[in-house]
Amino acid sequence: MAIFERTRNTPTMGVRGWLLLLALVAGLPTTIFSVFAMVEHMRAQQEKTDAELRRQVLAVAQAVDAELSAKAAMLHALAASQDSEGMEVGQLYRQARGVGSVHREVQSLALVGHDGSQVFSTWEPLGTALPPTGDLESVQRALNEDRPVVSDLFQGSISRQPVTALGVPMQADRGHRYALRMHIGVAAYARLLGEQHMPAGWTATLVDRQGTILARTLLPESTVGKMVGPRLREVLGSSVVMEGGNREGIPVRFAVAPVGTWGWHAVVQVPVAMLQAAMHVYLLRLAGIGGACIVVGFAGAWLLSRRFVAEVELAARSCLLPETDDEPARPTMVRELRQVGDELAAAREREEMALRDSLTGLAGRALFLRHARRLLETSRHDTALRLAVMFIDLDGFKQLNDRYGHAEGDTVLRRTARVLEGAVRSSDVVGRLGGDEFVLCLALQADTACEVARGVAARVVSGVAQIGFGVGCSVGIALGKAGGYPELSDEEDVAAGLPGDGTDAGQAAVRPHGPGDGTGDGSGGAGGHADDRARAIGAALPGAPAPLRALLEEADKAMYVAKQAGKNSYHLLDMSTCE
Repeated sequence: MAIFERTRNTPTMGVRGWLLLLALVAGLPTTIFSVFAMVEHMRAQQEKTDAELRRQVLAVAQAVDAELSAKAAMLHALAASQDSEGMEVGQLYRQARGVGSVHREVQSLALVGHDGSQVFSTWEPLGTALPPTGDLESVQRALNEDRPVVSDLFQGSISRQPVTALGVPMQADRGHRYALRMHIGVAAYARLLGEQHMPAGWTATLVDRQGTILARTLLPESTVGKMVGPRLREVLGSSVVMEGGNREGIPVRFAVAPVGTWGWHAVVQVPVAMLQAAMHVYLLRLAGIGGACIVVGFAGAWLLSRRFVAEVELAARSCLLPETDDEPARPTMVRELRQVGDELAAAREREEMALRDSLTGLAGRALFLRHARRLLETSRHDTALRLAVMFIDLDGFKQLNDRYGHAEGDTVLRRTARVLEGAVRSSDVVGRLGGDEFVLCLALQADTACEVARGVAARVVSGVAQIGFGVGCSVGIALGKAGGYPELSDEEDVAAGLPGDGTDAGQAAVRPHGPGDGTGDGSGGAGGHADDRARAIGAALPGAPAPLRALLEEADKAMYVAKQAGKNSYHLLDMSTCE
């Protein structure tokens, strides 16, 4: 009565008022969130663009580095073909011409001395008097540092075209050292940049050590051979993405990366106006959608509130939270829901009582079947799982009731329930079908299912034997196949005589017991009763799917065999399932 008075005096507000209040309260946070989301999106988009710039510039730098490294390895192999004690100039010249004929981007190969004199150039016939190289600095660096060196852009002394030279040191003629050089035109680097497939509007540039442009995807005819802008020249050694103006005076965002150890740099840039245009389109679209959503939200809240009041009165499913001794039920503040609170609470209590066995607290037939169907569905979709069903029947239970009375029998049943719960995992299903008969359903790993099932059965037999009063148990085990359960449609369930949802159908079923007594200690006599008992499983759980029903029947047969073998044991009827 006190609780009733307290809940009756609690102030309430109608559903329509709650919905309108919700719309008003949600409007301001939604607006704030939208602004915050736009700001965060702009920041995230900036970070995404910077990350893409870094990725693209690294890809360009790695491509150029790989090209130069491959050509340097080619020159090393060509130099190694000569004897350091006596170089065959004619042979080296022919081999160099062969390399040049294969690689079209290579203008010529030349052998150059420390003073810049050219021993030969594949641009001219062997023996032709040649002018000194147009790039003595890179020749001397290659010889002094004893490593491959690539030059800056220079004009070839023979071809009179802008080229770069990749040279490797070469030991020949008893201590004389030369640089074997490969002259590469700027067209080769333009091809490399074009193969990177950058986004539309993005520009890639290759710059030598002096800041001279070797190749560029934007306006190459007017920029190759020119110096980069002063801003870019200052930050060639930096790896930070930044903004500045390009040669055309357009604000760009760019990233720089070194080309290996060659001293060159790759630059990738994107116009700032392009980034801002895409961002403006997004912001306008987001603002328009957000404003429309706010208007529609308020209008919808008003319209839906009128319909929702009527729907709540007919379809409300919950009103009061479950009441406990420590915490009394908290009443709802919605007037319409409170009107059905008592009826729903009573229905919830009746459902709980129907699904649980009142004596042992285990799942009754309906609840066991509901959870067993869930495990069956899990094993259907996971081929690594096997379903195991165990049927447990107490031995000596009739004698216990006759000698000690039903009170002690109930105590034994409750202790048996605790033994079963302790033998399995929380994810497994333990149920009492009635009398002294219990059932387990487990989803086990396929490769260890047989051993685990036997171990569980052994723990059950041992645990029940320790209860006392001369009571034991017989356990029958049935194992399904891994992933071997076909799907059953509703029509197939009906055709098999199974209701679509067995959570209620099995509740009122009465399971026939074996011969001897009406409590399930049916050990006595004829093996022909095993098949009758197994077929009776279908009557005990008429809502069971066909695979689950088959396992229950097989487990019941196995239990009956265990009883005939001397009781207080477990048995697996089909040993082939363990193979």
